[in-house]
Amino acid sequence: MISAAGVAPLRLALAVLATVGPAGGCVADQERPATSVDALSGLPIWEGHAPEVFDDNIEPAAVGFSLEGPSPRSDRFLRERAQTADVVARVRVSTVTVDSIGEQSTYHLGVHIVDAPLATPRVADRAFELHIRPTSRAFGIAKAVDARLRGLTFIAFIRRFAGEAGEPEFHWHLSPDTAEVTAAVREAVVLGELSSP
Repeated sequence: MISAAGVAPLRLALAVLATVGPAGGCVADQERPATSVDALSGLPIWEGHAPEVFDDNIEPAAVGFSLEGPSPRSDRFLRERAQTADVVARVRVSTVTVDSIGEQSTYHLGVHIVDAPLATPRVADRAFELHIRPTSRAFGIAKAVDARLRGLTFIAFIRRFAGEAGEPEFHWHLSPDTAEVTAAVREAVVLGELSSP
């Protein structure tokens, strides 16, 4: 039995679903490339399509490098990130450290969830260490912004993958902490829940 207060949001969600169609609300199995799974850990392997979605990247608009970033609804991976991430939440960078070996540097961002997650988390952790290696897409931004990343907030999409020897490692994407991104994420999460069996 749905309460009277719950009817309007349900009607809105169903109207959106009817507009975009069942495949538009989720990443349909036939559209999503199969993900290889590590036999030891049972976690997906970060290869093929996965590095496009969880690309270890910080969007330039999220650090003020671009006043007008593209609309979140034009991000072709936002819906898939929102529906497949282990954690989708607003996070704050609490620490920024750098390891250097010769001329190679790796940044480590300590982030923690600051509000209720935007989707039901699949891991209990509320704090994460995100690695930015020289090969990471976010490396240029990390190098340019450096310690000024501390204190910034983002909408984070974080997912566990099988690392070396099956050990879990996180891959991620950081979007601007804006009302527009938050609304697009909430919409994607609702559509995914409505279309799941």
